[in-house]
Amino acid sequence: MKIFRSKKRLVVCSLAAVAGLGVTAVHAEAIGPELPLRGTGTLCLSPDAARTLAARNVTMQPIAPATTTATNCVTLPGSGTLSADLSGGEIPLQGGMRFSDASHRLDVTNLHIYPGKGSTTADFAQDGAAPTNIDFAHYEVSPRTVSISPSSVDSKSVPVNLTAPGAAAFINAFGTSPVAVNTPAFVFDGHAEIVNPFGDLPTR
Repeated sequence: MKIFRSKKRLVVCSLAAVAGLGVTAVHAEAIGPELPLRGTGTLCLSPDAARTLAARNVTMQPIAPATTTATNCVTLPGSGTLSADLSGGEIPLQGGMRFSDASHRLDVTNLHIYPGKGSTTADFAQDGAAPTNIDFAHYEVSPRTVSISPSSVDSKSVPVNLTAPGAAAFINAFGTSPVAVNTPAFVFDGHAEIVNPFGDLPTR
């Protein structure tokens, strides 16, 4: 009888181990090669961009739910994904930035960060016109500029270069670009928590 009881316990333990491995596999598959993120990104005007815009009396203000966190800085909340090897992902940001002077305004909204490409697209709308989506910013994405821990992802003081389409949008609105093409218009800081994909499941 003891032999049968031992075999029964062995079978039960084996089934439990298999079930545990199955849950682990499902969890890994759910996370996959892309990490789900939720956090904020802060864009501050570079010193050159701040000087150029100030000389033209052009100001930068947040578009809700973005907020102003410091002079010439806008912080935008967002959530998305990032590949663990930094080769892909997409992070949409909420809100935007409004550049304006006494005569014109340029709204920059619907920002999407594409880490694998090192680029950000956004909708540019001048004076209330229909927006045009352009690839307006390029930057380096590498272990030197992005750090990943078991619980979070951080970027610090990353130069963000203005593209030719981005510069053209500023020239159309204000007669000048804040910086030369392919030079830093912004400096980016970002912090995001890695989201548990099972966080919304009911618990017992």
